Amino acid sequence: MSDENESKRSPSSQPMETGQSPRTQNIPDELLNMVGASPPRFVTFEQLMSAADGIKNMTLAHEIAVNNDFVLHKEEDSSSSIEKQVAETVKRAFWDAFAAKISQDPPDFTMAYVMLEELKETLVGILLPQHQRLKDQINEVLDMPLIKQQMEQRVFDFEYYGRYVTDTMARLCAPARDEKIAEIRTIQDVVPKFKAIMETLELMRRDMANFTIKQIRPYIQQNSIDYERKKFSEYYETQKALGANPLKYTEVWLKRNFEKLVQSTGQNLTSSSTTSTPTPANVLNEAYIEILEWSDPNNFPETLMLDQLRFMALRDKLHTLGLITSVQLITYSVVGSPVEGVEDLKQKLRDHVDLLLQDVAQKGIKAVQESIAEQVVKDVSDSIIQRGLPPLTEKTKLDLKGQILSLGSRENTVRRLMITRLMEFIREGMTGKQLNSLRVPKGCTVVQEEVSQVLGNFLRLTSHNRSVFGEQYSQILGQLMHRSGSDISPRGNTVVNAQ
Repeated sequence: MSDENESKRSPSSQPMETGQSPRTQNIPDELLNMVGASPPRFVTFEQLMSAADGIKNMTLAHEIAVNNDFVLHKEEDSSSSIEKQVAETVKRAFWDAFAAKISQDPPDFTMAYVMLEELKETLVGILLPQHQRLKDQINEVLDMPLIKQQMEQRVFDFEYYGRYVTDTMARLCAPARDEKIAEIRTIQDVVPKFKAIMETLELMRRDMANFTIKQIRPYIQQNSIDYERKKFSEYYETQKALGANPLKYTEVWLKRNFEKLVQSTGQNLTSSSTTSTPTPANVLNEAYIEILEWSDPNNFPETLMLDQLRFMALRDKLHTLGLITSVQLITYSVVGSPVEGVEDLKQKLRDHVDLLLQDVAQKGIKAVQESIAEQVVKDVSDSIIQRGLPPLTEKTKLDLKGQILSLGSRENTVRRLMITRLMEFIREGMTGKQLNSLRVPKGCTVVQEEVSQVLGNFLRLTSHNRSVFGEQYSQILGQLMHRSGSDISPRGNTVVNAQ
């Protein structure tokens, strides 16, 4: 077990209308607490809290199921600096008071007793079922009525109990904690010793929780779909009882992509293409693909919220690959024969551009573009000189830099071309073909491994999402098709397991 294993947003808050592309806005309160205009039916406080707890549990189960690297971290890792300072102040105050009380004459063991109660509870809590004998021993040694009696009679021995607890922890802890246990053994003063014991017990408790998560992950993965369906259904019914529409943004998202497919195939739906026909499966595939170009945190589909960060990470990775391949295409086009077929240069350009793009958040896209242009010219020049060819002319350098700088525009022809090719690769992958049978887009072989990983992760997320929310998607799309008079063909009349 391991310890811890662009631009500014638009201020507009107008909702995204059907048929419009997603646009950047602030996340609205409605996403967290949607209240409809119709009169709400009576819902008890217990029902509301139960639904909230259900969503929390659903979120945790989902995270464990889809994220193989999920582990619990220290609370401070995700806390603000103020929260961390408050927590540290409270802990410091406790141990200061603890030291003051046991230093009195006679000693006041009130806080010591409370601390030992918590210590015992934590120690027992990290035991596994097979540790019954050790549990009995802990209960016998850390006999709280006996300890209370010892404290009242002023014969309580901190050293004895500290040594016993430390020895017990040494039997239970992960190898990563051995050094910490050894350090505790060297501490002689009561307060620092028990403070270190309590801190280490917290680490061990988290270790055990992460170990348990690792052990039960296969079971959770097998059962998470049914569990998530159940919990979302409970949440859905509670929200409906409040007069809210829990799938408001999901409906807009699906409607927009349904109309997009209808428009692309003609209003009479005479297209012979099986992937462009607006069947539920095709509409949902197109809707998923739209997420990879989503620039609007506002109005994000409710059914995708648990994976929003993961989807956005895949979007960012795909567009990074688009920029890398765009730089390659421009470089080999502008420079021409001196670099034609030079594979090691492709690898070097890929690595350098990828590395520089990681600084966009800190330096801004313009500064990074300039760095990329300079680096590309340097890499190309070095490659040419190493092979004994004439150096680049100043005109070629300026032309190369200028075209690379122009990639900052999303409407740049080369950038749009490479993004389109990558998106088509994802779209083809969603038709159910085996990954090894898909042809990597022209000009993208240098990022073949990365784009295949993006596709694999994207398919994993969408497959899980489709399985959990397939019933809701089918109902929404069925209503859309019924209202439009569309004929749902047998080829794609369901969205569940449609890949």
